[in-house]
Amino acid sequence: MVQIKQLLRLAIFALLGGSMSGCAAITPRLAVPNGIVAAKAFLPDIPYARLWGDEFPADNLTRFVRGSRANATLAYSRDRRTGRTVVNFLALSGGGGDGAFGAGLLAGWSDRGTRPVFHIVTGVSAGAIIAPFAFLGAKHDRELREIWTQYKAQDVAVAQILTGLLGGASLADTAPLEKLVAKYVTKRFLREIAREYAKGRLLLIATTNLDAQRPVIWNMGEIASSRSPRALQIFRKVILASSAVPAAFPPRHFKVMSGRRSYDELHVDGGVTKEVFIGPPQMQLHAFDRFYPSPPLRRIYIVKNGKLAPQFAPVKPTAISIATRSIATLIKYQNKGDIYRIYRQARDARAEFWLTAVPADFEINVQKAFDPAYQKSLFERGYTMGRAGTAWVSKPPELSHRRGKGL
Repeated sequence: MVQIKQLLRLAIFALLGGSMSGCAAITPRLAVPNGIVAAKAFLPDIPYARLWGDEFPADNLTRFVRGSRANATLAYSRDRRTGRTVVNFLALSGGGGDGAFGAGLLAGWSDRGTRPVFHIVTGVSAGAIIAPFAFLGAKHDRELREIWTQYKAQDVAVAQILTGLLGGASLADTAPLEKLVAKYVTKRFLREIAREYAKGRLLLIATTNLDAQRPVIWNMGEIASSRSPRALQIFRKVILASSAVPAAFPPRHFKVMSGRRSYDELHVDGGVTKEVFIGPPQMQLHAFDRFYPSPPLRRIYIVKNGKLAPQFAPVKPTAISIATRSIATLIKYQNKGDIYRIYRQARDARAEFWLTAVPADFEINVQKAFDPAYQKSLFERGYTMGRAGTAWVSKPPELSHRRGKGL
């Protein structure tokens, strides 16, 4: 939730300090051997919790959709005019503090009265923090407003630059963020997620398995529905892992099993491998048709928590400024690529495609690492767009600047 520019600077300083890493003790870990990575080591008490985000073997489809439930149906709606089966996707991107935009958009959309039930919700990084609340609907808009407009930097993370440079896992201590996640993600909250999962709705969050260099998609409904005594801990940990900006925020360790042996996986920000997703990139949406009474009309809504348009800014000719600007540009174009892949998936499935992002004319600048004034302004801009129904375009910006029909 801290602004991306400051996070990038911290990460760069961490890389520059790599030669000092021998000065600090490093906690030993038993990483998953490569051969077992390919065989998919699993959480010992929630075996259907996740899958690789870069592959989707056909024989895993039913198992992943069904999980531990007694049937393999998925939720859908009926179009009021035609009676056709409709499936609504909501994909929430990363974006640091710009997640305030997506939170505001959802609140405004609710107040407009046209926000649909989303049958499949996905989230990455900042989007992973929004996604569970968006999944549960408008009744949780108040919490989203609070999360994205009421907290200061010290409520999210505490800098520990020296520890990080001397070999620690991160340049910030996110104990405050962990407390915030625990405040909102409670046992009652998990029961709500589980009830919606039982109806066939899916909540999916992406992390990056850093050992394997691969994205992982977590079935949060399956975790919430499990009888594992660790379900609440794991649910929270996935959210924290998805938003763990490498070097800036600490990675998250997951204990997994293969055979009778226990291993340790290291997971970081899902945005390292995917900034936004609806599923593995090679996944054919038509493969899911068998889980519905008839082939559905799919409506895919993508919320980019940040600007897609290039932003001109003179760069100081210093190593840190050049590296920071270059990495920010890399992330922007990675996001564009992810969105275009989703657009192609939508086209192949004859699905509707709707995209929104922070407008290029939003010019309020961040004054500090976590700026409530900036985020309140961005939340309100998102709210206004959601309330007015003017947020959406029907193609990625590089294909068309034509504004889509409002909602």
